[in-house]
Amino acid sequence: MKISLAIAKEAGKNAPIVLRGSYTENIKKAAKMGYDAVEIHVNDPKTLDIHEIQKTCEENNITVSTIGTGMGYTVDGLSFTDQDSVVRQKAVERIFEHIQVAKELNAKVIVGSMRGKVPNTSEYDKYEGYALDCFKAVMENAEKQGVIITLEAINRYETNFINNVYEGIRFIEKVGSEYLKLHIDTFHMNIEEKDLTESIKLARAALGHVHFADSNRWYPGAGHLDFEAIISELKEINYSGVIAFECLPLPTQEEAALKGFEHVKQYM
Repeated sequence: MKISLAIAKEAGKNAPIVLRGSYTENIKKAAKMGYDAVEIHVNDPKTLDIHEIQKTCEENNITVSTIGTGMGYTVDGLSFTDQDSVVRQKAVERIFEHIQVAKELNAKVIVGSMRGKVPNTSEYDKYEGYALDCFKAVMENAEKQGVIITLEAINRYETNFINNVYEGIRFIEKVGSEYLKLHIDTFHMNIEEKDLTESIKLARAALGHVHFADSNRWYPGAGHLDFEAIISELKEINYSGVIAFECLPLPTQEEAALKGFEHVKQYM
């Protein structure tokens, strides 16, 4: 397993992005700390200087693991369940742009917040249908580009649509693409899953990406989650992918990055 760090040029105060500012400088910082990769969170992927990012990664022996797309929802309000078909189409097109960037960087694309919410649960099937149509369009593009998409299960306080491992697997089966994988996040799992290790076992074959944050969304080791047991279970299911730290930059960006890395590395 490799360890990655969430970075962004800009992010809200309460956003779980560890390093903020220049992408190239943060790539250098992450490499110096010992990280294998970075996870780039970006609203508009067309603003990224791909050549400069590739060059910096090569010079610092680090890679880009994943592209986070959540700002498309939190900043621009784009989602796959919007009642307006024009907005849904814009959401799909935005993910197409992320896929293109991911192809160039040999990375995966996360779809978390942009899958949206169900505004009226009495019409759940209708809104799930909107999301399925959008995902099928996205997956057709992703398959052509050879890019893996990961669907993140997110807790009930942020969305009412796909909250846990079981619901994520069920939705992935409905989409029916080998390029769509499940994405788990320990912060969300602590809220939604009865037993984190049992849920990791359930996720086994579908698992494509993992986010680490402690129970309080600080860096791993700052809360009450048992990361030794979590990592042991990931090893048990032969997960060989990336663990990305997506947590609050507290008490400082650098402390969160360093202390989280040190805590997790001892169990790897």
